[in-house]
Amino acid sequence: MEINLDGVIINYRLVRKKIKNLYMKFNENGTLEVKAPKSMSQSLIDRFLKEKIKWIIIQKNRYDLMLDEKETDIFKEGEFLYFLGKKYFIKIVEDKKNEVFIKEDANKEKNLLVIKIKSKYLNNIEYIKKIYEKWLKNECLKICIEYVNIYVKKMGEYNIPKPSVDIKKFKAKWGCCIPKKKMVEFSLNLVKTPIDCIEYVVVHELAHFKYINHNRDFYNFVSIFVPDWKNRRNLLNKKFAGIIS
Repeated sequence: MEINLDGVIINYRLVRKKIKNLYMKFNENGTLEVKAPKSMSQSLIDRFLKEKIKWIIIQKNRYDLMLDEKETDIFKEGEFLYFLGKKYFIKIVEDKKNEVFIKEDANKEKNLLVIKIKSKYLNNIEYIKKIYEKWLKNECLKICIEYVNIYVKKMGEYNIPKPSVDIKKFKAKWGCCIPKKKMVEFSLNLVKTPIDCIEYVVVHELAHFKYINHNRDFYNFVSIFVPDWKNRRNLLNKKFAGIIS
């Protein structure tokens, strides 16, 4: 459905349910969803939307911007992916061996994620994606191990153990600490975020060896090593969680 709000055409999805009140939200794809009681008239729904015009337009602009920044879910040349917080455009090259590497643009206009692929797999998108994800996992593991080693050393006086490190395809979290196994796990997508964010997540997970719960003592401990952890957490959850596939 659509409505004209002061000259701005807003498309929305109307769902009628057994509820008492009308409410709305934008979903992760930037679509406005309006849920209304089954008996509510269309005129009342339109009036409600017009009363909320400022909020709707602000949220729509925010989601439009986010969608413009969202990395591809169609893995092909010309689309972009993130690495360490920066956009890299996919370039697939036929070669005798498989290889993935970053190529920085000196003019900072179009950085490239170059994926060299054996000839017989050149049109096999799933195969190319597996090669890319293998490279991504290795890069993520290398960076996370580096920061784990740095902060285990810095936390020496607090008896934080040196854990084993693994990379997982988490969908709803950036990391996980398993004290009993002396292990920390990090999301594969973490390496797509800025290095400051990776550093924060490493410190956050190591802090769980001392404090299991997210209480005041836990965050006071994190603050010793990453005083601006709130800014880094906000960048992770308010920006990168919404634009990384």
